[in-house]
Amino acid sequence: MRGGDGVVEGATPHGMLLTPAYLNSPVRQVSEGLGGVRQRLNQPGKSEFQFPVMEELRARGGTDYVAMPLPFSDGQINTMTLTSDHPDGFSTAHLGAVFQCVFGLSRFYETMSQHQNTRTLLTTYLGQRSGTRVLNGQTQRGQGEEIRAAILFCDLRNYTQLAAAMPRRDYLDLLNNYFEIVADPILSRWGEVLKFIGDAVLAIFPVEGDPSAACGLARDAAQEIVARLAETDAPALRCAIGIHVGEVTFGNVGAPERLDFTVIGSAANLAARLSEQCKVLDEALLFSGAVQNALPDDMTTLGRHDLHNIADGTEIFKIPA
Repeated sequence: MRGGDGVVEGATPHGMLLTPAYLNSPVRQVSEGLGGVRQRLNQPGKSEFQFPVMEELRARGGTDYVAMPLPFSDGQINTMTLTSDHPDGFSTAHLGAVFQCVFGLSRFYETMSQHQNTRTLLTTYLGQRSGTRVLNGQTQRGQGEEIRAAILFCDLRNYTQLAAAMPRRDYLDLLNNYFEIVADPILSRWGEVLKFIGDAVLAIFPVEGDPSAACGLARDAAQEIVARLAETDAPALRCAIGIHVGEVTFGNVGAPERLDFTVIGSAANLAARLSEQCKVLDEALLFSGAVQNALPDDMTTLGRHDLHNIADGTEIFKIPA
């Protein structure tokens, strides 16, 4: 990068290929198989090609511009662009040397691009920690590790009524907005969104040493979720969040042909049952005794309650209003 040190790596934003910046660019011409582009930038009046980016590069001191194809093995054509600020631009020898490297650069870039696409795909669908583990080869059924984590289970209130009352497209938009509101506070605090289950979200905050840190992050994320949902309207959205901290197995479970990377264990089950109890007690956010032990100054007890499929009565806590 001119005027800077090192290499700057960037990603193509969603929808970029529909913007005027791309549609009116030499990159589009090359990628559509229309050949390479060579344009001297310091010789006004002699331009064969007229692309807005060339004016921008000329204004920044560019003297010569080249865009050439980088063909992938599957037939896809990508583009390599080069800009010189030397008064004489690129020489024939320069461009000849670059052309001789194009095949090797194409194979290298294709490999790097496939690796990045795979990483993006896995982290998008599985989450940062889960996707990294799968990318590193943790793909055997039953393969996993025992971890301690604060577990957050968030459920949408009045899910059935909303789904029945709204057109399907509108309800899908509402659901996506709800998931975004729930996920953002979790991800911004280094939590991991593991699953979207119907209208519910399962997330974890792994414990590293003292559980109070993970529990505090889960609590803060939950409080932000409740506050942001309270600001929604038409219709207003409400949630039921249960938070517990405990031991779970973090790994692969499922059928041989179809695996899921998630957390398994009674601790995850308890978080889900606390979420259910929110609806019984008309609360937005409930905590287990284990979380209260980690955050003793923030909680008040609601007494012991029988939770579905939990053997003993469970003492439940909330944050005072």
